[in-house]
Amino acid sequence: MSTDKQYWTQRYEDALTGWDIGAVSTPLKAYFDQLTDKSLRILIPGAGNAYEAEYLWKKGFSNVFILDISPIPLALFKKRNPDFKASQLIEKDFFKHKGVYDLIIEQTFFCSFVPHKMNRVKYATKMASLLAPKGKLVGLWFDFPLTEDFEKRPFGGSIKEYKGYLNPLFDILSFETCYNSITGRKNKELFGIFSKKDIKPKQANNPLHGITLKTILEELVAKYGWEYMDEKVRINCFAVNPSINSSLKFLRKTPWAREKVEKLYLRSKK
Repeated sequence: MSTDKQYWTQRYEDALTGWDIGAVSTPLKAYFDQLTDKSLRILIPGAGNAYEAEYLWKKGFSNVFILDISPIPLALFKKRNPDFKASQLIEKDFFKHKGVYDLIIEQTFFCSFVPHKMNRVKYATKMASLLAPKGKLVGLWFDFPLTEDFEKRPFGGSIKEYKGYLNPLFDILSFETCYNSITGRKNKELFGIFSKKDIKPKQANNPLHGITLKTILEELVAKYGWEYMDEKVRINCFAVNPSINSSLKFLRKTPWAREKVEKLYLRSKK
């Protein structure tokens, strides 16, 4: 089986890039046009040909970072924009990237992953971990039913499903059917604005006083991800189709496992 890097590079080599509209998408352009703080650190993961980044760059947003797993679209972008800083062109697996951003732009990147539950949980967790406090995740998600064909990327989904993955880590400021999609995508896109949830500080007299088990889990998932938590606390609910709700059910009736999770949380605060 090919790696994701090989898969997407082959798609570019074969010109199988039907998702590429050749310009900044109209919903994101409208959002960008109302931004005033040009010092924002902005990440566009899975950027492809990155017309959104090009638009922002030309409007004076100097801290735009473009991330893609394939070198081809990055090279094409640099050719179109020779003055763009090479250090802000990042060829890397999204899940291995480290950084802190004020704003992350979602251009149906979520829909590029094979729609297994673990992939979608990892996406939400990684997005939250890359955002600064009160940082925002903004952009587009495809709104059409999933199929059984796991090679037919990009994939769809529903607003209910997306909310299920994002709700534990983000406050939903808006999420609705796009009113200004291009003709070919009308009624097939959702536009969302999500704010990273605030983390309440622990009380000095008792580090766990007033902190719910749900909050502990949400913070650990946002900081470390499910895979790391499974390494540190070997329980099935962290390894197999992990979710906040299933983990809560198990931990509430399993004192020894809950104690290990609480200790991991306390260590994370040191």
